[in-house]
Amino acid sequence: MSENINVDWGPTPTLTRRSFLLGIATGAAAAVAPAAVARSVERLRHDPDLTVLLADIHINGKKDGEHYQPGELRKTIEEILTLDPLPARVVFFGDLARSNGCVADYTLARQCLQPLVDAGIALHLGMGNHDAHNPFFEVFPEYGRLTRVPGEVVFTVDAGAVDFIMLDILGGDRKTDGSCLSRAQQDWLAEALPRWKKPVFVCSHYATWCIDVGGRKLSELLVESPMVAGYIHGHDHRWRKDFVHLNWKSPRIVKTLCLPSTGHWGDIGWALLRTRGGQARVSLCQRDFWFPIKDSPEPGADLELWRLNTLENKGATCTFTLPTA
Repeated sequence: MSENINVDWGPTPTLTRRSFLLGIATGAAAAVAPAAVARSVERLRHDPDLTVLLADIHINGKKDGEHYQPGELRKTIEEILTLDPLPARVVFFGDLARSNGCVADYTLARQCLQPLVDAGIALHLGMGNHDAHNPFFEVFPEYGRLTRVPGEVVFTVDAGAVDFIMLDILGGDRKTDGSCLSRAQQDWLAEALPRWKKPVFVCSHYATWCIDVGGRKLSELLVESPMVAGYIHGHDHRWRKDFVHLNWKSPRIVKTLCLPSTGHWGDIGWALLRTRGGQARVSLCQRDFWFPIKDSPEPGADLELWRLNTLENKGATCTFTLPTA
C-alpha cells in the first residue's frame, strides 16, 4: 500500500462564482423557462468520483413547528450546487425528520432537496432514530422498491471506485437482541459483506458499538471483511475520526468517521468524499458550531468557544486507503 501514500489529488473541487451565479439563474428561471433550465442543467459537469455526505437534517414540516432547519439545509444545498464540478451523488446518513418522522417532515424535506435532483445529483437517503418507515415510504415510495430487506431502507450505492452499504437502524431492538438491525438485515449483511468484490464503505446512522450482527459486534465483521474501506455514520452531530479493531494482537484496523449535522446543533456543515489513486479522502465543509441553538443562546453559552470549534475544523480531512482484492 505504500505506493498510495502520496496521492496527487489534483485540483480540488471549488465553490466558484460562475457556478454560484448559474445556480441562482437556474433557480430564478425555473418558473418561467423550464426547457431552458433543463438544457442548462444538462450542461453541468458531474464528477463520478465525488460524493457528498450529509447527516442529521432534522426537518420539522408541521405548520406550528420549528422552521429553523429548512433554512440551514437550503444553505447546504446552495453550497453543494456551487461546486465545480458537481458531485455525482449525495448519501444521507439519517434523521431526515425533526423528532418522530411524520409525512409533513418528509414532504418538506423532499421539497428542500429537489434542487439537487434538478441538478442531476442522485439522492440516497438513509434512516436515523428520529425517522419512521411508513411516513417515509409514503413520501419516498421508491425506497420500498430498491431496498435489500423488505420493509426497511437498506440499499447499496455504486460510486465507481467504491460502493456504499447503507444500513437501517430502525429494524431491530437493542433491548431484546442487542442490535439496531433486524434479524433479516443482520443475516443479509453477514452473508454479503465478507464476499464483497469492491472497496466498500459500510454506513448507518449509529456508531458501530450500537450494532450487533449475528450475536457479534459489527466492528468484528468490519475488520474480518477484507474489502471494507471504512465505516461512516451520523447521530453525534460532530466531526470525529476513530478506528475499530479485533484485539490488541491484530494489526488490522478499520477507520471510522462521524459526520456533522447540517444545522441542528454541534458541528454544522457537510462533507465531500473523493476517490483517487487507491484512496478516498473526505473533506469537511464546516460553516458553524452551536449548542444547543444558535439564535438566542442560553445564558452561559461560550460563543467564543463555538467560534474556535468552527475555526479548528476548517480544512479537516479524513483519508481512507482502499483495499485491493
